[in-house]
Amino acid sequence: MHQERQLVWQQIVAQTSKEYSVLPPAEKDWIETQLRRLEELQLRLNQLFETADGSQACGACQGDCCAKGHNHMTLANLLGFLQQGDAPPVADFSLTCPFLGGRGCMLVVERRPYNCISFVCDIIEKPLTSADVAGFYRLEKQLRVIYQAFADRYRGGSLTGLLLQHDRLNGHGFLQRKTDVAGE
Repeated sequence: MHQERQLVWQQIVAQTSKEYSVLPPAEKDWIETQLRRLEELQLRLNQLFETADGSQACGACQGDCCAKGHNHMTLANLLGFLQQGDAPPVADFSLTCPFLGGRGCMLVVERRPYNCISFVCDIIEKPLTSADVAGFYRLEKQLRVIYQAFADRYRGGSLTGLLLQHDRLNGHGFLQRKTDVAGE
């Protein structure tokens, strides 16, 4: 199972990289604009997470909420790497989350999946002020809009992860515009 996921993941990265490389400049500009806003919001959410000493709390539980993380990396997250000419960290699908290393998450905050950046457990939420909690959920709502914009635009876009999307695409491209397949 782990090796199968690893192979599918490598195919997804290669396919999406190839699709991204041939996008017209206007489409790459749209992606860049969305990713810039996404990254800004994720950094702001992380500031609130750090205010609650979230890194310490997550280190103590060793990522219990990271279970099943192999389904979290979305098209928007992968595009964050590709747009910068980077590759995501090497995934290890034998772990509960393929991007969870010995020192925590191997993904920079700006490229963490929506589920990972927007989830706060009660241990993290408790030390936040009511204004911080309200601010967190306000930012989360704005972030969801951006992820949804990718889902509305591309066949491979979704709040669910790329491995799940791969199974649903039936061979179609991750970056195929939904307007290109109207009537299907």
